[in-house]
Amino acid sequence: MSRSELARERRLLDELSRINNDYATQQRQAMQELARTRQEVATAHAALGAVAHDLRTPLQAVVGFVELLLDEDLDPRQRDLAERIANAAAQLTGLTEELLDTVAATDPDLHLEPVDLRTVVEEVVTRRRLLGPGRGIQLRERVTLGSKDRPRVLGDTGRLQRVLDNLLGNAIKFSPDGGVVTVTVSGAADSVEFSVTDQGPGIDPHEQAAVFEPFHRSASAALVPGIGLGLTIVRTLVERHGGTVELDSRPGAGATFTVRLPRLRD
Repeated sequence: MSRSELARERRLLDELSRINNDYATQQRQAMQELARTRQEVATAHAALGAVAHDLRTPLQAVVGFVELLLDEDLDPRQRDLAERIANAAAQLTGLTEELLDTVAATDPDLHLEPVDLRTVVEEVVTRRRLLGPGRGIQLRERVTLGSKDRPRVLGDTGRLQRVLDNLLGNAIKFSPDGGVVTVTVSGAADSVEFSVTDQGPGIDPHEQAAVFEPFHRSASAALVPGIGLGLTIVRTLVERHGGTVELDSRPGAGATFTVRLPRLRD
């Protein structure tokens, strides 16, 4: 090999070494930036949780004091003002709980165990009925399983209850007075699913992909209390259980949210 060829080969090796070093430096910087971003997100979540938690106590006090006030003999104007305060406090309490749920949804600790999904649905629906959905709304259960079929999933019972409770809360909020909200439980050989169907205004097709994004508020939600985190919490928790959540809706024809989870083999 001639001297010129050796020199050209050396220059090529030097250039490849430089490119490799530049790439390694960029990769290291990217990993450092990613770690910094994750830390900032974790810090923001912690701060959000602390603020929401600190708001909970004074809000509970306001709710309690207003309830005592409403038990007193008030004139019409005083009662109207007290009821307005009670409604505002209830909305703020709901927003605070939504923020706390958002923080809890990303908590790395899931207490996984075999969970009877049918029991989860029964307990959440029963609790909602006892609380009373209000506005004449009916809650119905529809089970398309054999009487002895108790489908189980590997999950965190409390988090799965939160998923269903959030979907039910949404369905109730968007239902018309006297409407019906239906919870359906069904299963297949390798999966179990539950769905929540309402008779609300429905969701436009072009908005459906965005409903699970944080703080998204559709046009039909303009007058409904909330900050747009409920469905984000649902998707986060379902995906952490290895499942999926789907939306089927048409404008004017209500909406159905279906959660599908891997079924445990008996």
